[in-house]
Amino acid sequence: MAQLLPYALLLLCPLSMGAMMWIMMRPNRSQQATPPADPRLAELESQVNELRAALHARDVQELEGRRTGAGARD
Repeated sequence: MAQLLPYALLLLCPLSMGAMMWIMMRPNRSQQATPPADPRLAELESQVNELRAALHARDVQELEGRRTGAGARD
């Protein structure tokens, strides 16, 4: 029995590393780590969405202006 102790210690390291990797790779781990929703974050996200919509509307307006300007020259 005393002769098996060094082999058991030698196997302990890779087995424990495998167990740690398995625990860290589980998909539900990331869901537990998400912080609670912050109302300031939701407000900032809505402001970003409004700015993106305004930028898109401006780009569309400029594109239409270029098309109508190019069509008038022809």
